[in-house]
Amino acid sequence: MNEKGLLPLTLAAQPDARWELVLRVADSDYLRKAPKLRAFLLYVCENTILGRPENVREQLIGSRVFGRLADYDLSNDNIVRVEARELRKRLEAYFAREGKNEAVVIEIPKGAYVPIFRPREDAASQPAGLEESADAAVAPLPTPGRASRWLVLAVAMGLVAWAAATLWLATENRRLRQTPNLNSAAADASLQEYSIYPELLGTLGKLPNREPQLVLCNPKVILFFGSTTATPYVEPPGSLVVAPKELDRTFSSAMNGRDRDMPYHFFRVTRETYTGMGEAMAALQLARLMDVLHRPVHLTQARFLNWDNVQQQDLILLGGPSSNDWTYQVDATSDFVFSGRSVVNLRPLAGEQKQYPADAAPRPGGGMAEYGFLQMLTTRHGFKTFVLAGLSGAGTAGVAEFFATPAKMKPVAERIGAAAPGKPFPSDWEVIIRIVVQDDLPVESSVVTVRPVRPAAH
Repeated sequence: MNEKGLLPLTLAAQPDARWELVLRVADSDYLRKAPKLRAFLLYVCENTILGRPENVREQLIGSRVFGRLADYDLSNDNIVRVEARELRKRLEAYFAREGKNEAVVIEIPKGAYVPIFRPREDAASQPAGLEESADAAVAPLPTPGRASRWLVLAVAMGLVAWAAATLWLATENRRLRQTPNLNSAAADASLQEYSIYPELLGTLGKLPNREPQLVLCNPKVILFFGSTTATPYVEPPGSLVVAPKELDRTFSSAMNGRDRDMPYHFFRVTRETYTGMGEAMAALQLARLMDVLHRPVHLTQARFLNWDNVQQQDLILLGGPSSNDWTYQVDATSDFVFSGRSVVNLRPLAGEQKQYPADAAPRPGGGMAEYGFLQMLTTRHGFKTFVLAGLSGAGTAGVAEFFATPAKMKPVAERIGAAAPGKPFPSDWEVIIRIVVQDDLPVESSVVTVRPVRPAAH
């Protein structure tokens, strides 16, 4: 990779009070329904807190947040300046009303985009516990009872696994950036096995000023909310936990005013998680391959995408719809989709199945088979979307490993090319992959069907 990928601050070993403030603002009534402004705030604050002010420039904000081309003309397109003015107004409104008790205020000075975390001038009059500076760590939670101990333990275990996966990925990315270019005769010979990928990838990562976004799935967090009834409707009902009093007091500042004033407070404990080891392994496989091919990619998070910029940039999407909301929200049509625990073939050809279901129970000796796919698609705006998705995180890792292994992809590339003899290599293609998963690891992968070009509807 040619740039540092953004690491979610929510993964940090020690929580940062500034980032928690940013999340409260982003989830407030002033920004919740304004995805562009919310992504703008998250992007500039995350880069600032991580010490990367070089990323907080008008040109980069325009391309990474608002979907403009990397070299777009700032003199003819003032999108960032216009949105920055609106963001400043909403920040001022938040801290004057919903966030009037915040001890620290976020400001974006006029003529600049690097946010400032400033202690409120009347911070001395704020309630106890809000006087901390922007750099102060979050105070430890009070000693909980039995119910809250279970909840804290569940949260802690999830964060530890989450942090380990991301730290591993970040370390490998740094190592890849330090790998010297392959320029010896032996290296040139070893690259021959990768000669299939320029045709498979097409323009992805090749065109100037169109660096693909390698999109990791969204982190999911425990939801804390208020209700007017003691038994609110939540699906599934087993995911609901009444907030213990000590945790209710601790987390109440994270609520908006409407929920905080409601008589009943709850935690919704969801089993949908975060960028797990499977997706992290898939990202590593893709990063290594693209580095060998000298095709730069930019690591980002799904929460930085919105409808505008998704349609105007090249994307690499990892994970099925259960882990990456953008997998089926892109402006491209595919023949293979997930439905429950199956891959459905919307337009089956002769000899193809209409549905490829995952195993319902482990096979003799262990392991369960599932299906995933590779999809290289072109949107109607002319941009590329490359999807690598499995039913599970381990399945996604198996799909990425299959694609990044030249010996496995060579026969696939030959079948795709043979579909149009004497013509250019098809720009769009799809492949269903069968993956055997055991102990949450992909242990076997094989091709099931190859769709070189989209067939006529029948």
